[in-house]
Amino acid sequence: MSTFQVPQFIEQKPKIVGPLTLQQFAFIGTASLLSFIAYYTFNLYLWIIVSIILEAIAILLAFAKINGQDAIVVLKSLFRFLIEPRLFLWEKNFSEKKEAPEKIEEVRNTMSIQQKLKSITLNITTGKAFSTKTTREEEKKEGYQVAVFSTGEKKLIKKVNYNE
Repeated sequence: MSTFQVPQFIEQKPKIVGPLTLQQFAFIGTASLLSFIAYYTFNLYLWIIVSIILEAIAILLAFAKINGQDAIVVLKSLFRFLIEPRLFLWEKNFSEKKEAPEKIEEVRNTMSIQQKLKSITLNITTGKAFSTKTTREEEKKEGYQVAVFSTGEKKLIKKVNYNE
């Protein structure tokens, strides 16, 4: 039977400059260069403050990990999330999937008191029981729908019908 060597530590980046990777060295080196320029630009106390801030940011970017990811990756994702538009999609023929009022009344009549209380508390906690008059009027607008986010925030957004 043949034996093969399995590569170890393939997740590690190569150390280029001493114990630092190239990216870590770039962050620390850039902050040090800016600190050196600030030494000749600012007075002593302001230079110390600027240097501490620059080096702290560089160390954070070079070594910090947030949920197992580098801090720079998390910051890139944050800025992309803040800048890019969001797209909301609905199911096809969303308005036709609502149950008939007769069927709803039939279900309510067969429910026990405990089930009714659970239903009421669910409506209260999700905010369905407290829809304002303006929200109800907005729901009636043709081609628009009220979207309820997980935070409880409600926004009126235009429905897109792809069948037409």
